[in-house]
Parts: sequence; C-alpha cells; structure tokens
Amino acid sequence: METGGAAQELTPEPAAASNHDTPLTPGELLKSARTERHVSVQQIADDLHLDVRVVEALESNNFALLGPPVYSRGHLRKYATLVGLPPDVVISHYEMMNDVPVVPEPVPASVTAPPPERMSLRVPMLVVAGIVVSVAVLWIAGWLVNRLDSEPAQGGEPPQATNVAPEESGQDMPADQVEPAPAETPVESDATPAASSAAETPVANAGNDVTMRLRFSEPSWVEIYDATERRLIFGIGQAGQTSTLAGKAPLRVTLGLASAVSMEVNDQSVPVPRRAGKDAARFTVAADGSVR
Repeated sequence: METGGAAQELTPEPAAASNHDTPLTPGELLKSARTERHVSVQQIADDLHLDVRVVEALESNNFALLGPPVYSRGHLRKYATLVGLPPDVVISHYEMMNDVPVVPEPVPASVTAPPPERMSLRVPMLVVAGIVVSVAVLWIAGWLVNRLDSEPAQGGEPPQATNVAPEESGQDMPADQVEPAPAETPVESDATPAASSAAETPVANAGNDVTMRLRFSEPSWVEIYDATERRLIFGIGQAGQTSTLAGKAPLRVTLGLASAVSMEVNDQSVPVPRRAGKDAARFTVAADGSVR
C-alpha cells in the first residue's frame, strides 16, 4: 500500500540507527534520504538556492564552513523538509554531535534587519575629524605663542617707549608710565641704551670679558644678558644703526631677525647662528668669542 511506503520513506533513520553503534549524524540522514530518492547534490542545491559546496558541507557534517550554528540549523531544516525527513529529528541528531552546542543561539540582529552601516561609519568618522581639527588648532595656537615669545615685536611698528633710554624715560614720561612694560613690548635696558640709539653706543665697561658690536641692516629685536644676569641691551635696533656693549661672559643673546644683524666679538667678525626656517635666534657667546 501507498501508506506503508510513505511511512518507510519518512522514517529511514530508525532502521539505519539499528545498524550502527552510535546515532546517525544529520549529514548521513540527509544523504541517505537523498540517494533513496535518486536526487543529485546539484538538484538539492538548486531547490534550496544554495551552492553545491554548502550541500556537500551539510552531508559531510562540516558545519564550521557554514558559519554560526543558526545558519546550519536553518539549512538542515530546509534540507530535511525537501527530502521528506522530520526537521526536528535531523536537528536532534545535529545537537547530539560533540562539537555542536546544545542550546540554540539567538538569531543575530544582522539576520533580521540590515545594519545601518553608513550611520555606524559616519559617526566615528565625524568624531575622528573633530579630534584632528582640535589637535590642529591647538598645535597652531602653540606655534603662534612660541613664535611670539621668540620673535617679539618683529615686523610691527615698535612702541615709542622701546627706543627710549632708562634715564630719558624718567625725565620725559609721567610716573605712571615708567612702570616695566609687558614682555612682548619691553622698554628699556639696564646697562646700555636701546639698540635703536641714533649713534654707536660706547663700551660700558672695557674691563669685562667680552665686547660685542652689533650692526643692523633692518629693524630687529635684540636682548642680551651677561653671566651676572645684568641686562646689557633690550630693545629694537633700527636699520643702519650700530650698538657696542661689554659684559661678563658668557653672554645670552636673543635676536628677532637674525638675518638683519651682523656681529663682531672682541673686534672679530662672528657669523650669527641661525636655525633653518627660523627668523629668530638664541645663542650664547663665550669669553673666547665662540658662539653656541
């Protein structure tokens, strides 16, 4: 009868299981049912809309090739239904395998709905861009502050008080304006007049270790201290002017525009040291006239 034949077709695994010491694997059940129906692997792949290698992986129990267990269970259920096997029986054999977790894993969100890839990439990119812009702004601000510190008053119109000697400031300016000026617009010199004096400044003390003569081809900031922390010159030298000074070695020299200044130490011409790409220069002059 047709009924008996159908029963044998739906439950081939008990008979097969009786001939084995261990239960049949899900792949063996599916392959046995397929061969009994005289169906090729290619036909199963076409009906399930799968690659042939996926069907072969199911029949060889190579479930690692299929990814997470949720995909393996889905393919097994569809394959079992196609060849007339109860899906729950095939799944139970699948879960009895040692390398398969018994508890089914939840379906990941990526299966039910496509992830918002553009949003997930866009937000980190905006954060990274914001960080890069912030770092760039901070770096530029730091660079400007450092440039202002090393090259004060360069390229701008110097304050009138910068070219005034200390004794003149006390006579010509009101008392409330004789106070020390801010660091970026220094006013006076402790030892000699400012570098912009109309005539060459005489040597303050010929008995000190080092004498220095500065000639200016363009306006440049100049600040020099000796070893006793005495300020020898402090101001802006104008084009065509010369300043001569003396102090205890070593002398600490700061120039706002090094290319505009020529220097003699102990009556010997000494090149002004310059840094690549920098207009300002900071160096020391030793007793023997060497520059560091």
